Amino acid sequence: MILYIVICYNFKKSVYNNGQKSDVIIVLGYHAKKNGNVSPILRERINKASRLYHDGIAKTIICSGAAVGNEHIEADVMAKALIELGIPDYSIIRERLSKNTYGNLINSREIMQSREFNTAVIVSSPWHLRKASTYAFKLDIDHTVEKSKFPYEYLIIGVAMIYLYYYTQMFINIFRYYKVKQVS
Repeated sequence: MILYIVICYNFKKSVYNNGQKSDVIIVLGYHAKKNGNVSPILRERINKASRLYHDGIAKTIICSGAAVGNEHIEADVMAKALIELGIPDYSIIRERLSKNTYGNLINSREIMQSREFNTAVIVSSPWHLRKASTYAFKLDIDHTVEKSKFPYEYLIIGVAMIYLYYYTQMFINIFRYYKVKQVS
């Protein structure tokens, strides 16, 4: 409980989009399966981005992610799946360089600036949004968030383990930050 309170205090999360129009949708990457197919977590992120696009929330989607965990570039895997869901290729921007959440958002911000996009909807898994939103705030990205669904293949205990992992990692990062801050 204390861990959760510390994380919530130090890691801000933006509000949910709730139908608000935006300039761009940023889909944060997650590794593909070894055979190049979409993993369950990535599938749910893609499905959410597709629904937002078809609902007219934004006309452009940034697929963000390099090859992490295997040789398949996450942005390309996402773009292919989005095209199969009826999104035109010209509405998809592939950000193929970033290998982590912070990199996803730094590179997406650069794309936004170069195309004069001012607002974004960040799409990710529920357990990942607090971390992503905190980074977006630090990078001055005007954003809202949208969570994807839990993959139906995952048992509730598996989802709980994912939350525990992510929140423990965030706590460790907070601890490291304060330890470094005290030394300097």
